[in-house]
Amino acid sequence: MKALLCLAALILLLSPQAIPHEYEKDALTSSPFHPECKEIVAIGNATAGNYTLLLKVRDPARPGWQVLCMVPAGYEYDYHHPWTGWRMHFVVRHKFIGTTTVGDTPPNITKAGMLLTDAGIAFGDADVFSYLVNPTRNAWDDFDWLRYAAQSSDNINDGINLTIDAVKRLHASGVAENIFIAGSNKAAIVEADAFNYKLKTIENGVAAQTNYPKMMWKNDFVYPLFVASSFSSNVTEWVERGDRLNLHALFGIRVVAINNDSITVRQYPIGMWKEIHEGEGATVGYFWVEVKSIENGRALVEMRYSYNEWEREMMSIINAKYGRISLMDMMNWSRLHSRALNGLRGMCEGGYEAATIYKIPEKHADMLSCLWFAADQCSSIFVPVHICDYDIYDAYENGEASKIASQLLSRYGHGNLTQKCIEIERKFIEETEKAEKEAASLIKEGKIQDAIILLTLSDIKLQMKAISIEREWLSE
Repeated sequence: MKALLCLAALILLLSPQAIPHEYEKDALTSSPFHPECKEIVAIGNATAGNYTLLLKVRDPARPGWQVLCMVPAGYEYDYHHPWTGWRMHFVVRHKFIGTTTVGDTPPNITKAGMLLTDAGIAFGDADVFSYLVNPTRNAWDDFDWLRYAAQSSDNINDGINLTIDAVKRLHASGVAENIFIAGSNKAAIVEADAFNYKLKTIENGVAAQTNYPKMMWKNDFVYPLFVASSFSSNVTEWVERGDRLNLHALFGIRVVAINNDSITVRQYPIGMWKEIHEGEGATVGYFWVEVKSIENGRALVEMRYSYNEWEREMMSIINAKYGRISLMDMMNWSRLHSRALNGLRGMCEGGYEAATIYKIPEKHADMLSCLWFAADQCSSIFVPVHICDYDIYDAYENGEASKIASQLLSRYGHGNLTQKCIEIERKFIEETEKAEKEAASLIKEGKIQDAIILLTLSDIKLQMKAISIEREWLSE
């Protein structure tokens, strides 16, 4: 039995989506583990104005410099059916701007990990470990899934329905996903594999998630059998040396030692040992373990799934700003490190990471919806791109901005440029809001082209300025 458990643990350990990682490294791609995608949405009475905000921090499954890619309405391309491999012809109905890896752009198939359309809809996703996927070589990946839904959706309901269509009709995906969809008056979370889905809609509220199931917890046997009976499972017990705790599943923790002010535990059936001091908590394999008290060789311990604790920490931070959540807040949250989250997975980790924030206004979402892109949020400045823009500064399309961000991260490390970035971003936000106000007036007067030109020039000016500033930082 123990050999079987060890084999199951090994399978899980080899799956980057299933593992809660416990530390980060500063250097590019130096982490021994795969980073992860993280998403936050705020809508309705949660935000500081009449707009929706969606943040996606991208862990690219296809490594390389991160770029922006503009795909116009009317663009045509061929792709394959997710089971038969037969040719399918697609026409992009709605222009979209995606965050993708250099080379995953036309004339190649666009592989955007998050994107914004001129229907005023934003999409982002986070992979989830599951065996319930399309097993064929023709299976679509998450990028295909997002593109399929985004390119033809006239509104948020279309976006939801086409996302679900890829499950109910096509059974398309070779990977399970948490897909966040955001419009001006509604947001949705679709948790799905190739055969099943769960839907949650939000009109007023916030949500945060990364690479774990929640609504779909019991749809795949792996999580309830090995990790916990439910996502929210927790246990608080007095333990002694040698005791074991679990969340009504096969994996758990074993108490190795109890000292005067700390205990030592490890995950069973396999896992590293970890010392946890009284009043503190730590990630132990799949679990968050907190030592409440130590008395007479016994310890009061609380345990839950580590990503349950991650979500609790993130939601505590987010809810503290409820009703006042702004673009600047999303930028700040994208830069949270592990140390700010009690050693849990940071929003910023390194690697070929990129962050994009989507701001979708209640009015004129087809033109004034704006993405704010950072080629690496820990070492670069967020810059605006409106969905109606005619062009984007070359450095953000050819990978140069991402390369500069990587060099800055290598030179300055995590967090050391944050305050400088924030000061510049505040000014950029002020300038952009001024341009948006002028553009809205032009739209009201029927001067659509003038509004587009105004926003394009304003955005490119700030994009060029950001690159110039970052080059100066490199030369200091």
